[in-house]
Amino acid sequence: MPRRESHTRGQRSGRTALLALVAGLLMVLGTPHLAAAEEDKLRFDRAVEKVTAAPGASFDLPGGFTNGTGRTLDTLYLRVHLDRYLSFADEFGNCWYQEDAETLLVNSMICRLEGTVRPGRSYDLDLGEAKVDNASGGGHISYGAGTDDELPKGARRGTGRTLAFTERGHPDRHVRPAPAAYDVVSTRVEVDTPIDLSVNEVTLRGKRGDAVKADFFFFNNGPAGEWAVFDDEEDNETAVVVKLTVPPGLTAVEAPDFCRGEERGHTDKGAPGASHYYCWQHRLDKSRTMSPGQFENFPFVFRIDRADNRPGRIRMAGSIGHGDSDLSNNSAAIKVDIAGAPGTPSVSGGGAPLPYVLAGGVAAGLALGGGILWLRRRSAAARTPRESR
Repeated sequence: MPRRESHTRGQRSGRTALLALVAGLLMVLGTPHLAAAEEDKLRFDRAVEKVTAAPGASFDLPGGFTNGTGRTLDTLYLRVHLDRYLSFADEFGNCWYQEDAETLLVNSMICRLEGTVRPGRSYDLDLGEAKVDNASGGGHISYGAGTDDELPKGARRGTGRTLAFTERGHPDRHVRPAPAAYDVVSTRVEVDTPIDLSVNEVTLRGKRGDAVKADFFFFNNGPAGEWAVFDDEEDNETAVVVKLTVPPGLTAVEAPDFCRGEERGHTDKGAPGASHYYCWQHRLDKSRTMSPGQFENFPFVFRIDRADNRPGRIRMAGSIGHGDSDLSNNSAAIKVDIAGAPGTPSVSGGGAPLPYVLAGGVAAGLALGGGILWLRRRSAAARTPRESR
């Protein structure tokens, strides 16, 4: 009896060792069936991680995919989408294209590729070139591949050559598998041309009791566009862009409904007459771009209460201006020329007040047609925080 128990224990020890050996081999070699199940898809896997380009320039779009389905394919679909102000410089006859509704630039395509795609093999594509619009502030290009898709309704078929693929026979430093959670790989596009944001100097002229108009501007002088995101709050639609210090002796009797006054600290004053004002932009969404030549206008009316020629100030909010190529025009004086003030020039022509004087670039833009307001305004009621609506 002891002899049989010893034999049984020996068998158990042998099986345990064998199982441990198998487990070790599986850990080293992996489990091919499970891995195949996880990779049982067609995946886009070749894209440059980052491209740096100037406005108006074009750059190549390399592409590629791997067949991880375990079966031979004869048809597949490729999707490429470019952010706003990026567009395709080339077209293909087996691709369908759509335009961005606002910019009218062709920035989305879906292609039907036909040919033998063997299991486990990788293939390269020459997607032609993408172009950076002069108004672009950068963005992303996203790619995806699949075995089944629908051609978009209303899309236009391309007129160029057929987009084809070739089997990849060498390693490629641009091969980057898409994250498993998204099945999409992307290229980040950065625009390297500096921008110049500015505010304008304003001179107010009149005599005591006059109501004098003053137009303030937050302006993009270019040469590139700038993303219209001037805060870090995901849901905030009221990013402050300029702050005003009212000159002594003046009272603001009319202020835009997208400006708020404050006195000695941060106590909000909804009514006119505050000593300081902060004004915010209004944008439809955070994907907008402030193009060269576009501006935000802040019209005020001030009453001259007493003769005091000390200036005020308009300046950009501290949250913007990063990467600005010229910081000297991020702040400007609000000058005052009051008739009757000691030691100051009087208004000529009987003292009739001049409504306002604008700095050169803005004045020229208005003279050419009044300019185009950058962003849609909403009523004062729309400034109510979301949680109180």
